[in-house]
Amino acid sequence: MSWMVPTTSETLVQYARFDDVGWSKPVTVGRGEDIFVNWADFPTVAAFGDTGIALHWLRRTGQSGYGYHVELSLTNDMGSSWSDPIIPYSDRSDQQHGFLTMSGSSDGTLDLLWLDARGYGQTGLLAQPDTMQLRATRIDIGGKMESDVPVDTKTCSCCQTSSARLGDGSLVVAYRDRTEAEIRDISIVRLIDDAWTDPINVHPDGWEISGCPVNGPAVAAQGDRVAVTWFTAADDIAAVKLAFSDDSGKSFTVPARIDLGEPLGRVDTLFLEDGSVLVTWLEWQGDDEVLLVCRAVEGRGCVTRQVLARNSADASMNFPRMARIGRNVYIALTTPINARQSTVTVMRGQLGALD
Repeated sequence: MSWMVPTTSETLVQYARFDDVGWSKPVTVGRGEDIFVNWADFPTVAAFGDTGIALHWLRRTGQSGYGYHVELSLTNDMGSSWSDPIIPYSDRSDQQHGFLTMSGSSDGTLDLLWLDARGYGQTGLLAQPDTMQLRATRIDIGGKMESDVPVDTKTCSCCQTSSARLGDGSLVVAYRDRTEAEIRDISIVRLIDDAWTDPINVHPDGWEISGCPVNGPAVAAQGDRVAVTWFTAADDIAAVKLAFSDDSGKSFTVPARIDLGEPLGRVDTLFLEDGSVLVTWLEWQGDDEVLLVCRAVEGRGCVTRQVLARNSADASMNFPRMARIGRNVYIALTTPINARQSTVTVMRGQLGALD
């Protein structure tokens, strides 16, 4: 698990590992007064190979308020020692590089995808100038990188990306796309035999919006099954939707709406051992922001639903995240103390039989 800690002079990016004994002591992996701290674009951690772990954060660059780069540190000893920071691409322009998703492979490599604004101000040099791109690269435990490549040359500018491994080791990535008509629906790309497929629209919501909603999708995979959850406000109706694929993300079912009527979105998704999925999202209930969890089945939608946390502070729970170990599910969320202070809460739930 990773998180940030503000001090009087700088921001610390810290890491801890959970095992049978409990949480390890926090280790500071990144630090600096120029760490980019953002409620929606935040550090993440991923495992790859047998003992590899990667932790990423963001660092401001230049004078631009939105100019920042991804930095990545690697360990091959389960977090005892960390490499010097790496910027995992060649571009060094004073533009946005963020909303990274990392997916580890059993062969000891790590696939990285992020939103990249290097094309801004570069008219005439690119097929899609002045647009946000989804780009990808691969890195090994020694820090050796492949050249980064464009996967989609026109995407929404500040929604989280999400990735998951299929049973055969191929990769599926979900993100919010963008058309010339400002339709910002969810797309999927797949990495198969080291080649990226063309984007596939998960469902034609037709959400036309002239600015980024800062509300990315979440994808999970189990064998050749894929589940994608996302927020949309097409036709001025806010909704959280869930769609399944049984053919490795080539096509998707008609989505089920799973919210209760006033969702904020900020979703996460994971598969359970029995083939159902767990989905979390934020929603309004009166004046309170609540964290909801739904256990869903393909063709049936939500079969159980529960409020996990309630927040009445003048700040948000932001983007809760889930992880599963066997039948235990862990959910991490920002818990506001007041408008300027917060802490990190980790909740644990043990799954019972699905009725």
